[in-house]
Amino acid sequence: MRIRQTPLSASLGTAAFAVVLLLPLPQTAKAAPAQLRNASVPLLVPAADEADPVARMLKGAATGQNTGAAGVPELLRNATRPDNVLARACRQLNDALPIEIDGETRLRRCQSVPGKHVLFQLELTNYRGPMLDLASFEVNYAAPLQRNICANRDVEILTKLGVSMLFRYMTRKDRGERRIGDVYINGPICSAALR
Repeated sequence: MRIRQTPLSASLGTAAFAVVLLLPLPQTAKAAPAQLRNASVPLLVPAADEADPVARMLKGAATGQNTGAAGVPELLRNATRPDNVLARACRQLNDALPIEIDGETRLRRCQSVPGKHVLFQLELTNYRGPMLDLASFEVNYAAPLQRNICANRDVEILTKLGVSMLFRYMTRKDRGERRIGDVYINGPICSAALR
């Protein structure tokens, strides 16, 4: 987990996500005309690096990359059911996880919670600083992480669309995992963090 001092970059580093786009085909092979069923044209399968625009935008939020608000049209088009859109995007991300974000952090899970909430579970893998507990994380890391996360344009747009995010940092020990701390992100928090 590294914290950059510049507000223009996100603190979570960069990572390449390989997310598979899973969309239903418009017709089944049985319903297709006979010429198409018998043709030797290969089916077009989306490349592994293609992703649903909302999944790409959530990836950008989790990794500090700006995707140019890729998912906005989809979120606006499905404004009456944004939780379904966010849940599908998280499922796509989860298919490619875990993903190394930087030398100390791994994205392990994305979870959509009803009410336009997204939980990103991050694991500290090679953290070499002092032993962290919830109180020290809150004092030393939460505010700088909020500033850096909120500086991402995709995060700003997601929060303006009413999406809130929770970045939950965990460590794994021999006997299980331990929660280190949470970073909450929403519109009011980002407004305050970027002042």
